[in-house]
Amino acid sequence: MSQKKKVLLELKKLKKYFPVRRGVQIKALEDVSFSIYEGEKFGVVGESGCGKSTLGRVILQLYPQTSGACIYYGRTRDEMCPRYLAKEVAKLPEYQKKATEFYQKSLEVERKAAPLRQTIEALSAHGTSRETKREAALQKRLSELEFRAKELRKDASRQLREGSRTVGSLILCKELPAIQALFDKAQKETAAAAAATRKYRELEKQFEQARVEGTPGKGLQEKMEKAEREIAGHVEASHNYRLQAFQEYRGRDILPITERTQDPEYQAKLDRNYETGINLGKLTRSEMREMRREMQMIFQDPAASLDPRQSVGKSIEEVYVINTDYPAPVRREKTMELLERVGLKREHYYSYPHALSGGQKQRVGIARAIALDTRFVVLDESVSALDVSVQAQILQLLNELSREKHLTYFFITHDLGVVKHFCDRILVMYLGNVCELAESSALFHKPLHPYTESLLAAVPRLKVGQEHSTEFVLEGDVPSAMTPPKGCPFHTRCSKCMEICTREKPPVVEQEPGHFVACHLYDKKKEETEV
Repeated sequence: MSQKKKVLLELKKLKKYFPVRRGVQIKALEDVSFSIYEGEKFGVVGESGCGKSTLGRVILQLYPQTSGACIYYGRTRDEMCPRYLAKEVAKLPEYQKKATEFYQKSLEVERKAAPLRQTIEALSAHGTSRETKREAALQKRLSELEFRAKELRKDASRQLREGSRTVGSLILCKELPAIQALFDKAQKETAAAAAATRKYRELEKQFEQARVEGTPGKGLQEKMEKAEREIAGHVEASHNYRLQAFQEYRGRDILPITERTQDPEYQAKLDRNYETGINLGKLTRSEMREMRREMQMIFQDPAASLDPRQSVGKSIEEVYVINTDYPAPVRREKTMELLERVGLKREHYYSYPHALSGGQKQRVGIARAIALDTRFVVLDESVSALDVSVQAQILQLLNELSREKHLTYFFITHDLGVVKHFCDRILVMYLGNVCELAESSALFHKPLHPYTESLLAAVPRLKVGQEHSTEFVLEGDVPSAMTPPKGCPFHTRCSKCMEICTREKPPVVEQEPGHFVACHLYDKKKEETEV
């Protein structure tokens, strides 16, 4: 994908586990990481149960994420000023202190393990039956200590990673109180910018009401321009304070918290972890409700998402009742305009869902989703229940709305034919894991992952006499998400399975520009080792 495009949404090692009973969980999503660009149509495909719908709901925070981060760049921190920012700045010394404590504990554990290693080496030299049994017992104890030391190091790394989300590599600096003071000043400017933004939006509502009523909004335009200048001033001051912190303290007086903190590459990694967007998982319930003005969902069954005892107009108008202060005449007029925009008539305002066809109900669902300042829309199998001709009409409408409103779509589907022609990029998922991510043309022209090849091989052929290849036909059932297989999650059904696939999970690598795949067939590290 072009680097010139702005990232709208970024997922970092997102996980979602559903508890079943004590010690048993359904691992619906496992370390899902990718970025979605502004204005693109991003498709997600895979078998039933692969985690597509769960991923869409976790992005919208309808399901809380277990771990990882979902960063939204459609709105700046200065526009919203989420409460977690001030809390995270206050917790910076705690992150640093805990990281130090965890690392020191790991060193203590390793000191206990050192004499055990020496004893085991001495026993191995003799090799009597009694000493062999003792060696086995000591080896078990050594493994436990090594595992404990490794986990403590991971805990230390997690603390630094959490702190780096707020200040980047500055979490390693000795002068953390001074850094905190600068970020506190930036936070106050951010709060002032957010207050000015709310004031600006109130003026916008008044301007919109005046427009609908046909009365000129006297003086509103000047007030809006003044509010814009006020916002810009606070935003610039906020950015300057943060910039000052990085310029004065980055790379200076680094504390030896762990063995990696002095490494420039590790410091650069922490800087890359610095979040300039909004972490959706850390928002409060009221903040996330406000954010849903920009992030909406269109469901598979349009009839189930509409109240059968409420007219179509009232269903759409309810969006304005909940999220705005528009008076009744303004709400009605905007609803009428929306109905016309999605291909319905004004008289449909008074119709009830049972009087509409499937395609018309889906148009109502689309109208509800774009009623506010929507920027990101999750479409969960939104055309799969419709006839082919109606599907084409709905997809055409979605394309038009995408161009007009610069919408970004997260398109979940089983239909590879639809996703091929509608989406810009496609993500292939299996058992909650990312298998492959590429532009639509590249994925269909040259699939890399064996699972993607199997999905494409299963697509019906229209030419008479064109036979399916049996090489990529999938056999067996999808493993349980409660007990996923070790190593590569697909190795139990893969025709190209190797010994390493049963032991190690493959990393996601960029095999070609913009074409990512998680398969040991393309693991560069493995190839270098073999050479």
